[in-house]
Amino acid sequence: MIGLIPWPKPDRKRGRGRPYVYPPTVILRCFVVRIWLRLDSNRALHDFLAMDYYPYNRKVLKACGLTSLPDRRTLDRRLSTISLDIKERISSMGNLFVNERLVDPYIAAIDSTLLRAKGHLWHKSSMITRVVPRSGIDTDARWGFSHTKGWIFGYKLHITSSTGSLIVPLSADFTQADTQDNQMYYAIISSLPQGIRYMALLILDMMTISCII
Repeated sequence: MIGLIPWPKPDRKRGRGRPYVYPPTVILRCFVVRIWLRLDSNRALHDFLAMDYYPYNRKVLKACGLTSLPDRRTLDRRLSTISLDIKERISSMGNLFVNERLVDPYIAAIDSTLLRAKGHLWHKSSMITRVVPRSGIDTDARWGFSHTKGWIFGYKLHITSSTGSLIVPLSADFTQADTQDNQMYYAIISSLPQGIRYMALLILDMMTISCII
């Protein structure tokens, strides 16, 4: 299905250097394989794809559109570009699922989750004075609180999804961890597919339904 989606063309002005050998759709298929198999790193994904002596691994390699295996550093570099237009990709994927009538868009769900930043923590006392005590601190991350995870230094994923037998993401966005959900509500539902009438909101561990149209 990734090959059927009319992906938006990336706004990418190349100067020097060779053009991409592996199209973005191929790299996205590799990313889906990593998530689906719960591989914890790009190295593990590369090692899995390299095991072409197993029939299943050869089948996955072919399904990704790979006739040859990229170098691990190439895979690292290209997978890091997936997040540049992730919102548009998720929206395009969600619209395709709805248009093909694989999901029922009548009721959608919306929620958010905190994601830890990589590297060392930046404590609030140092953040207020703008002092970075050591290298390896993500200075774009912020502190956010969750009733299930407690205090998290990082970011927040806001996502809407379909409900029913098949659950797929319909739209998503990333913010700093201290961003309130209500600040992102209208921004994240603006790109939802046509046909949605109700939105399920998770508020204080209780499911409530609110009409959005």
